[in-house]
Amino acid sequence: MNQPKVLIVDDDDNSRSVLCDALGGEPYRLLEAVDGQQALNIAGQELPDLILLDVLMPGMDGLATLHQLKAQEKTRHIPVIMVTALNMDSQISLCLDGGAIDHIAKPFSGLVVRARVRAALRNHPSVPVENQALKRGKVIGFIGAKGGAGTTTTAVNVALALLAPERSVAVVEMRPYMGTVAQQLGVVASLNIERLSDCQHSGDINSRTLSNCLTPHPAGLQLLLAPPSFSDQREIAAEQAEGILKVLASMAEYVIVDFPCQPTPAVRAGLHCCNFVVLAVELEATCLASAQAVLKGLNSWGVGGNSVGAVLLHHRAGGGSMTVGAARTHLSCRIVGVIPPEPDLILAALKAGQPLVLSHPESTAAVALIELATRLMADQVPALAF
Repeated sequence: MNQPKVLIVDDDDNSRSVLCDALGGEPYRLLEAVDGQQALNIAGQELPDLILLDVLMPGMDGLATLHQLKAQEKTRHIPVIMVTALNMDSQISLCLDGGAIDHIAKPFSGLVVRARVRAALRNHPSVPVENQALKRGKVIGFIGAKGGAGTTTTAVNVALALLAPERSVAVVEMRPYMGTVAQQLGVVASLNIERLSDCQHSGDINSRTLSNCLTPHPAGLQLLLAPPSFSDQREIAAEQAEGILKVLASMAEYVIVDFPCQPTPAVRAGLHCCNFVVLAVELEATCLASAQAVLKGLNSWGVGGNSVGAVLLHHRAGGGSMTVGAARTHLSCRIVGVIPPEPDLILAALKAGQPLVLSHPESTAAVALIELATRLMADQVPALAF
């Protein structure tokens, strides 16, 4: 087993020696730094399991060093115990508020130092379990060519079609307010993404914080819903979007993401976390023109090629719709699904809070949605053959 690495940071040679002596009989690999900058360098390279950080140092003091450690993704999770000669409540409070897990007062007691270090290594792992298996699940994003294209309806039905006893599925509304997933599934959105507003960095988001925000659906889906009203809106930061999807991918086999058709930082960050992106396109001229514009935008973000496919939606039967063949000539991506028109059934499903694959699984639209889900499960999503 690898020995835990403990980094001791102190400008005073004697203080470092005392701490090294106190921990010398323990099964640790001890590292030393004489100032804040050296501590940051060693922490970034060695990724120690624990840092003992002196508060009073010339130049970059301990608090400034602590803030730098917590601001960097690579070192954010390393537990830090502050070492201080000034045993004042105000200073201790600043250290704990800044992200330290504990403090040790000078002069040292070797017994106390060993006990605090053992407790820190036992209770505060430097790499959270939640983040050790990121991207285990497959993240599939759905984005519309324009509003009202049927993006959310398609995403919800695909999520239900993916669900199986051996497969866990999560659905995320990457929207700051007023999503429709809750309505479509007949659930209440009291637990929603707004609860993550205090998690400003991706490292603040873990399975525990996410579990406190998830709404369970009776069929087995786990839902991270948008706030239900405009007054509850919370803009989602790019780091939050990335953290949400990476951690959910460690919790579920499939993560279905409902993106708004808006070029926000959260949308951009979230799309980069997706294994595949489905562009929902209504079969009519205006939406097809918008779809091609969206594809160009995605490509400029580095999201394109084999990682993007279009699903074509018939919103009405009869005249007024373009043919699938005509749509193929307009789109610069492959077509991975075509959903036939069944407007009455879809409307009834929306009103009942029972999506089509649950309420009418044998309907032609539901069968097409289930076939789309099957294609999306493939490692290389095949284009639809015509």
